Amino acid sequence: MRLAFPVAAACVALASMPQIRASERTSSQARPYGQVDQQTQTNRAEPDVDRPLAWLIAAQNPDGSWGADAHSQSPDVATTSLAGIALLRLGHTGTRGEFQANTRRAVEYVAAAVERTPADEIAIQGPGTLPQRKLGRNIDTYVAAQFLSEALPTLPRELAGRASDALTGCVRRIERAQTADGSFAKDGWAPLLSSAFAANGLHAAVAAGARVDAKKLARADANLMDKYDERTKGFDSRESAGVPLYSAAASAIASARVQEAKPGPDEASRELQRKAKKIAAEVRDQLSNDSLLRGYGTYGGEEHVSYMLTAEAKARASAAEFAEWKKQMNARLASIQREDGTWRGDHCITSTTFCTAASLITLAVRPHGGAQAS
Repeated sequence: MRLAFPVAAACVALASMPQIRASERTSSQARPYGQVDQQTQTNRAEPDVDRPLAWLIAAQNPDGSWGADAHSQSPDVATTSLAGIALLRLGHTGTRGEFQANTRRAVEYVAAAVERTPADEIAIQGPGTLPQRKLGRNIDTYVAAQFLSEALPTLPRELAGRASDALTGCVRRIERAQTADGSFAKDGWAPLLSSAFAANGLHAAVAAGARVDAKKLARADANLMDKYDERTKGFDSRESAGVPLYSAAASAIASARVQEAKPGPDEASRELQRKAKKIAAEVRDQLSNDSLLRGYGTYGGEEHVSYMLTAEAKARASAAEFAEWKKQMNARLASIQREDGTWRGDHCITSTTFCTAASLITLAVRPHGGAQAS
């Protein structure tokens, strides 16, 4: 399918917009793909997890929040939630692990953001943050839902009730945000990734026992899968900044979820299952293709998020497919890991915390369902 505009023009076109700071895009214009800065650790076959985890813990604010860099004076809920998910996936839950207190503080920060937001407002974070400018105004609500859902079963009783109420508030807001076509965002640089986060949040909420409208769940996944064109075997990138990687990753995770679900009795459900299987078969090789995985051409938070979504989809594939992809992705992340163990974006979402958290989540994904590594 034809792209709405050339990939190379995507960030450049937005450069003239006053709300986009120059520091968010300079390196994407100056450094060609594959060239890394002097702080990057090269010649590694495997990425290091201990150093980025230590950095993440040291970077957290006393109130449990995270922002773009260490001890940020401008923290946000989306970045805090993504960092919290990284801790959970690495075994630091609400009641277990060396850094369980850090996870609890993050939950408290996110819950407080929901509690102070009027019930009729969808966004639980004030406007103007970097994740919002790139992924849409309501991204904080979407990522918060996933974080609270994953944390909830692990929390001590005195915090679980508060987190459960906050999760319910996020779910109701996400449901209200969904549009007629099943998407959740049309604003930002790559709103499709925002819709993917919204769908992730709703599915995670169901797993945590929250009540979610099943029709909205189905529409969310159908919208993500509709980015795949069966005729051209390509992806509609008009809502993903002209970058096929973002659409492919979002479609892949949606198709994996649909295949896991029990088919409904109606024709629409059967058609959804058929398309999910088609996407899984077609996207398998594409998501291992170096050209596609380059994304925008330099690494930004959007690339790191796409790798995270792809890892979740691949984890549901065969053991051999997951193992092969993981080896390839580990080498990619190792080649761009910086000396202090972190990852940082070269374009758009440049946040060290955001990119590091997303990469740690990718590395923490293990095969499940039908995929069991040997």
